[in-house]
Amino acid sequence: MTQALASTHNVTHWCGGVFVGVIAAQLLSAALWSHQGGTHIVWFPGAVLLGALLATPRNMWLALMGAALIGLVATGVAFGLPLADTTLVIAPAVLLTPVAAWVLQLVPLHAPPLEDFIRLYAFSAVAVIALPAACATLVYQASHFTSFRGSILSDWPNIALAHALGYVLYVPVWVSVRNPEAAVRHEPRLPTEFYLLMIVSIALLGVIWYGYGSRAELVPVLCLAPAPIIIAAIIRAQMTGSSIAVFIIVIMAGHLSVTGHGPFMASTPQQTTLALQLWTLTAALSALTLGVVVEQRFASRRALNDAHGELREMTGRLIATQEQERARLARDLHDDINQRLAAASIGLSSLRRRVPPAIQGEVNHIQHQVIALSEDVRQLSHELHPSCLHHAGLRDSLEALCHTQRRPRAPHVIFIADRAIDVLSADIALCFYRVTQEALTNALRHAEASQVTIKASVTSDAASLWIFDDGKGIDPDDLPSAGPGIGLISMNERAKLLGGSFELRTAPGKGVDLCLRIPLETS
Repeated sequence: MTQALASTHNVTHWCGGVFVGVIAAQLLSAALWSHQGGTHIVWFPGAVLLGALLATPRNMWLALMGAALIGLVATGVAFGLPLADTTLVIAPAVLLTPVAAWVLQLVPLHAPPLEDFIRLYAFSAVAVIALPAACATLVYQASHFTSFRGSILSDWPNIALAHALGYVLYVPVWVSVRNPEAAVRHEPRLPTEFYLLMIVSIALLGVIWYGYGSRAELVPVLCLAPAPIIIAAIIRAQMTGSSIAVFIIVIMAGHLSVTGHGPFMASTPQQTTLALQLWTLTAALSALTLGVVVEQRFASRRALNDAHGELREMTGRLIATQEQERARLARDLHDDINQRLAAASIGLSSLRRRVPPAIQGEVNHIQHQVIALSEDVRQLSHELHPSCLHHAGLRDSLEALCHTQRRPRAPHVIFIADRAIDVLSADIALCFYRVTQEALTNALRHAEASQVTIKASVTSDAASLWIFDDGKGIDPDDLPSAGPGIGLISMNERAKLLGGSFELRTAPGKGVDLCLRIPLETS
């Protein structure tokens, strides 16, 4: 019962919206109507009905058609038009619009509506050509039996173009505003300055059209004058912005033409209306085509950003899993392998006292090897999982790391940091430790450096780590072809996961400079 009430409320809501919408659309169309010869510039009510049908289930269509018919007939009667004549010329559009909506819904969806050229072609063929042509044919034939012919209704081309413009100007605005996939919904809110600039530009266009529209030599330029406004709207507000901009510009152009101004004025009202309709149809279809291209571009960019986000999230999980696995291996090495090596060393010490003196030296040598192996295992355990970070702090851990990396022919390591870095969070501390560990390993294995300098610092808004050496460096031209190593990728991803930045500067013979910066607010 609750669902039935909700469904009834939904139908009532849509019927009320269509009723009010077609009345408002008819009043707007009448405001642009030229009383000389009954020429219509644009007719919006059919587009309002088509937009509602495309947004609702088919079981509601009959009610919406009834609401549209009642609204249009009531508007005509309110203006003093005969009831029968009004119903006769309104009925074809009301009856044919559901057929067009049904055909458009049959078009396969290869992409979101605003990004699909197939849908654009289908919309152009059905709503801009077939539906207006069919409606104009029936209305024109019906006008022979009414008093509207020559006074309210003009010839077939005028009626067809008026219907086509209504669909091409209104339906894209309706679809783009309602579509959750529209690019404008995923972009940052446009600044107020952009809206002001658009308003001023359109107003200035109106002033120019009003003042110079009668000069024949300027007509080609004046017809192209709206292009920068429409292109700016497409780039900044995508199809939604371009559709609204074209809609407003056409309304303004129609008002100027009705009052006898603008670049579309011709020798007769019929020719003036035809010139404005053809220009509007060309501009609207061109804007729609460019709008689809822009929507596709923004959709591709969103998809790429989403893929980067998923990749970063997966990288974060991999790094976390890597740390967990390192911790497990470190525990196994320390608690199992190292204890067994210690037991073996004790056993060898006991064995040395029981064997003949002649082989005690060999046993003693084996014991020293086991002790050295135990120390290496202990060091490996600490490298896999730096528990010293939790006990000694980041500064002492980094300093110890610099000392443990000293080997024969190893570079001299200079470490500069104060106790302020000890207050950093565990995530940042681990990031600094791992980056320093990887950088020192690279310097020892590949850099052929004589000196490595490590500097860590903390300011009020960020923590920074600099590592630079005087080694042979890397040719930047080799990086795009060979690709950065796993270590550099790991450093970069660790920085990104904390909202920070990672920068590598290098040149052949000039060493490598690494800079890691983590904002403290993000962490």
